Amino acid sequence: MRPGGLWMTIAAELTKQHRNRRKGRATFFSLLFWPIISFLTSYYTMKPYRTGEGSVLSRIIPDERIPLFLLSGYLVFQLFWTVVETAWIFEQERRDGTVETVFLTPASKIAFLYGRSLYSLLHGIWMFAAFSILTFVFVSDTASVNWAALTLALLLITIAAIIWGAMLSAVSLFSRESSFLYYIFQTPMELFGGVRIPPAVFPAWATGLSALFPVTYSLILVRGALYGTTGRVWWLALTVLMAGSLLLAGCTRYILYRAERHARLKGNWSLF
Repeated sequence: MRPGGLWMTIAAELTKQHRNRRKGRATFFSLLFWPIISFLTSYYTMKPYRTGEGSVLSRIIPDERIPLFLLSGYLVFQLFWTVVETAWIFEQERRDGTVETVFLTPASKIAFLYGRSLYSLLHGIWMFAAFSILTFVFVSDTASVNWAALTLALLLITIAAIIWGAMLSAVSLFSRESSFLYYIFQTPMELFGGVRIPPAVFPAWATGLSALFPVTYSLILVRGALYGTTGRVWWLALTVLMAGSLLLAGCTRYILYRAERHARLKGNWSLF
């Protein structure tokens, strides 16, 4: 497909998703309300633990920066969770018959998946990003931030999240029930990805699980840039996230091909 057609399909999907998911002003309130509640719950859960000199947490969270640690954790988690949601609510597309229509048109199917993922990211992160920036001003030491590394990390994480969401949406094409994604990714990704608890305090088996989620490497990048510690581990996480994103992009195309083939064999004109 020509590049112009690709971007036209993405723009069309953004417009469609906006019309489908715009629920009035109450939606914007919820986008701000629940992240604040989650942040405060995590903060007061961790606050009773000893964070002074000699504690386990002091070796991981420098200078008692628990608010900044949690803030960065929830910002990155929200980036990836919003794109998981776009695959989770794929069943709505099936009920409305939109998926069948899209796949009967000559529009780029891969653009359709990336358009869904991109809109979900924009829809779910803009309010929490504003909250994070405002909070960041009060809880961070801007002198220690590596701004170049932070900008690079946020750009790469955004791209990785879009690719992650497109891949999960492609997986959802095999089933009319997508709620299983919620149970697989919501709590495990938050727990083992290091959003609230540093992976370094986990046992070996849990540390292995944390390596499966892109949010783990993303948090290493963001927190390293915020703390001004961009050493060997930071660059390793950057390399792994880039390589993993390229691999997932390839997997998305392959899964999409298999899903289309599966639909032709098992579906019909009204059932994708």
